[in-house]
Amino acid sequence: MNSRFRHQKEHAMQKLEKAMNEGAVDPGVLSLIDHVNSHADYYTTSSCSGRITLFHDLGSKPESDWVGKWHRKVNKKEVAEAMKKIPGTGIIWFKYEPSILHIVAKKIEGAKKIMVTARESGYKRVGIQGVKKERFLVEICDTERLDAPVAHRGQILVEDTYLTYLIKHANEKFKAGTEKLGRLEEELRHSL
Repeated sequence: MNSRFRHQKEHAMQKLEKAMNEGAVDPGVLSLIDHVNSHADYYTTSSCSGRITLFHDLGSKPESDWVGKWHRKVNKKEVAEAMKKIPGTGIIWFKYEPSILHIVAKKIEGAKKIMVTARESGYKRVGIQGVKKERFLVEICDTERLDAPVAHRGQILVEDTYLTYLIKHANEKFKAGTEKLGRLEEELRHSL
């Protein structure tokens, strides 16, 4: 392994270990990133298996935060509990955000292999997002999303039946996304 790539990978693995120790790593993607990181010519950076959130949008990313965030399917009770804590500012969005993976390959051929494997697993948004010496960053994103405003300046905008519908719809999307992520992991275990 070339020293530049090795240094980059070691730095990324230190950040991953720190995030794991802090409980900040999405458990739904851990098996896949462990497999990728076990290969000398690849490593992962920020990745997520998908999530359902209540996002507190204040107009700029640094100021915004979450009222609720789950890397799994949710139930009505926990969403309703989180909705009780909504602040009196900004917009609260109920969201399903799909999986996103960032895999760094040492060589362009390795990046191409990841991209082909991801597309064969059903991912439509796959591409090289960054090219540097010995660093080809492949981004893999699912395209399924759900974004619905549910509160504005502390006022709930949706009725109970609509919130129930949003939760059901998000859980269906989460399940489909988890299955697709499983196919990708299985294919990567064969191709890497």
